[in-house]
Amino acid sequence: MNEFSLNGGANIGNMTASKPLATLKVTPDMLLVNIGFAGQLYFNADDITLIEPISGLSGSGIRIIHTVKSYPQKVTFFTSTPYSNLVENMKATGFFNKEIMHDQSIWHQVKKFQEQGRLPVKTIAIIIFIVGWNIPFLIQLALHNINSSITYAPISLLFATIFILLTLFSEPFRMLIIKEDRNIKDMHKSLYFLLLIVFILLVFSFLFQHLPPRGH
Repeated sequence: MNEFSLNGGANIGNMTASKPLATLKVTPDMLLVNIGFAGQLYFNADDITLIEPISGLSGSGIRIIHTVKSYPQKVTFFTSTPYSNLVENMKATGFFNKEIMHDQSIWHQVKKFQEQGRLPVKTIAIIIFIVGWNIPFLIQLALHNINSSITYAPISLLFATIFILLTLFSEPFRMLIIKEDRNIKDMHKSLYFLLLIVFILLVFSFLFQHLPPRGH
């Protein structure tokens, strides 16, 4: 077995991804806990000191004890796969086998990702999104109408929709916001899920705005 991949749920620090939005991927040279744009943790075998079984409200799974200072200490992955089977499949990839020759280029690539931190998006992307999401407030501020009862929620939701679509389908935009060498495919699941939620909220916000006032 050269690669093992499993969908489930995960906790990375204060970020949580419910099943099946998280992915655990193990190859002979790398272990990845992936919750899309909200967090991607890459490990070399020598970064991991212990993988222990856990159980909780989210079900059973594993806790990864590691030495990577740029990552949160709390790293858990939840799955319906029994612990013994999960560890057996991980070992079958050769990831923990010190006797085989591992790809040093991947080892250095993982170290580079670790230096970048857990988020696969650049700081500029976070700033752009925060500014865009707050366009309604900025409009009200410019109009000196902070206490207005008018809702601009559709504008924020429309901005979020466009932002996600550009991230998914526009290479120039994606290069602006995603860190170097990150794979957009590793974020597809979380981005499409977020797009669905935002689109539903956008539709409802337009519907609510056009509902007749009560009593009419």
